[in-house]
Amino acid sequence: MLRRLAISLVATLLLVACGQVITITMPGGSTAPAQRADLTIPTGYERLLSPAPHAFRFSGPGEPVRMGAVSERFELRDGDCGGSDCNNGRYRSEIRQLPEATETRIGGDVWYGWSFFNQNIGAVTDATNLRTVVGQWKLGGDQPPIFRLLQMPVGEGNWTTCDPTICNRFGAPTDDVVVDLEDMGKTSGWGAAQNFGNVCRLFSLQANQGKWVDIVVNTNFSATGDGYLRVWVNGEMKCNYYGRLVATKGAGKAPGHRRGIFNSYTKTWDAKQGGAAKPTMIVYYDEFLIGSSRAEVDTRMRDAASARPKD
Repeated sequence: MLRRLAISLVATLLLVACGQVITITMPGGSTAPAQRADLTIPTGYERLLSPAPHAFRFSGPGEPVRMGAVSERFELRDGDCGGSDCNNGRYRSEIRQLPEATETRIGGDVWYGWSFFNQNIGAVTDATNLRTVVGQWKLGGDQPPIFRLLQMPVGEGNWTTCDPTICNRFGAPTDDVVVDLEDMGKTSGWGAAQNFGNVCRLFSLQANQGKWVDIVVNTNFSATGDGYLRVWVNGEMKCNYYGRLVATKGAGKAPGHRRGIFNSYTKTWDAKQGGAAKPTMIVYYDEFLIGSSRAEVDTRMRDAASARPKD
């Protein structure tokens, strides 16, 4: 009895994120396979209005992985809505960071890094635009996102004469994933002169189908003029915004992250596509990290340094 108790006390449980098999190491080096108790959601997150069973899961054999053994898979099909989304023309396959797991604060420097894989989302036109979001940061509730990564039709927006202190005019014309400062845009009444809050072009979803895109974000979520938002894509800086980021500051609220696929406005499609089903969308995320430096979160830097994968 005492021997069994001693063994149990010294057993080391190697927990692994993202749902991998774990092992329990016993004295003498023997191992016994074990499975994570919760394989349905990353620690510190919850499903957000995404009840469909196919909305989120961890990757399986043969599916794309950037580093390590598993990635996160999101799938959005026609009609996938839950709660308030269903009456407001919104569909999503999205997970949300829990408030108690959010350590980021308004005005505090923070770094995010992850890898994104677009399996099948193509370019959109004015008639097929679903305002697809592939990542957003919010203070919660009904407040507009502080910023989000939004797909726009190629050619939309005022990228030629917008205020250069707000928007970057020099992104590639074919890049349809943009940084949208929705909170500032809506609250401050930004129009064409401020490009309606679309401040930077990052990359093209269609051109990067079937490829991993490595993304790094550095910001301080400032509610004053000392704010900054910098974004690197595949090691190249694509956004370097300076200025206020948070317009509607919620008392006691912290910026939380959401990732997945969010079709934020489907009414244009419904009006112009004659009842046609919306396309099924599938994307993968891997190595999503939050840290205090670029070296901690940059997938490329970590990969070059043979860092241990997140999973």
